[in-house]
Amino acid sequence: MKLYDNEVNKIFDFVPFNLITPIKAQTIYDTNPSINDSNTFFTKGVLISVLFPNYDTILNNSLSSIPQLKNNNNEKPLNTSLYEFPKLISGIWSLNVTRGNIINFFGTFKLVSNEGLEKHFIELSGFKNNMSIVLNPYSSTTIFGYINIKIDNQLIYSSLPIKIKLYRINTIRINILNQNVNNLLFNSPIYGITTTFKNFKNDELLILDNQ
Repeated sequence: MKLYDNEVNKIFDFVPFNLITPIKAQTIYDTNPSINDSNTFFTKGVLISVLFPNYDTILNNSLSSIPQLKNNNNEKPLNTSLYEFPKLISGIWSLNVTRGNIINFFGTFKLVSNEGLEKHFIELSGFKNNMSIVLNPYSSTTIFGYINIKIDNQLIYSSLPIKIKLYRINTIRINILNQNVNNLLFNSPIYGITTTFKNFKNDELLILDNQ
C-alpha cells in the first residue's frame, strides 16, 4: 500500500515514544534531544553484577584497608583470602530528575562472595552535583556527582566521586571513583537494569517486547 505524506508523518511522530524498538530508534539515532520537559523523568531498576577478581593483584590489595569493615562475626578485619572468590551483587536503584537537575539518586545492594562466606550491605545516598544533564534516550547519558557510602549500616565515606551512565534508558552503569571501594568491588563497575522509566507526564516509556 502506498504511504501518503500525512501517513508518513504520523509514523515518525510515533517513533520517540517507542524508545526500545531497534528499527525505529535507528531512524533518529543521531538526533540529540534539547533541554526541555524530556529532562524531567523518574526511573528505577535492579542492580545485578558478577565481579571477578584480578588474581594478579590479590597479593597487593587487602579489604582491611577499610578500617571499619569487618566480617559478619565482627571478630577481625577481612583478609586477602576472600579475594579468591567472585562476588555477586543484587539490589535496587532509583533516579529522579527535574528539568535536568538531579533531585535524588539512591542505590542499595547486597554484596556476597559466591561461596557465601563474605556478605555486606552497601548503600549509596546523599547524591550531590552542580551541573544539569541532557537526557539522550537513544544513546547514553552520563551523570557525574558525589555520593555517601554506608557499608553494613556504617557511614564509611562521604562525598566520594561517582559516575553514572544510562544506556538508552534500558541499563545503568555505576563507577565509584575511590580505590578502597574499587578494591572491594574488584575494580569493576556496578551494572543494573531499568524496570520503569516515566516522563514528566508520568507516562511509562519503557515498553516491553511482550506487551
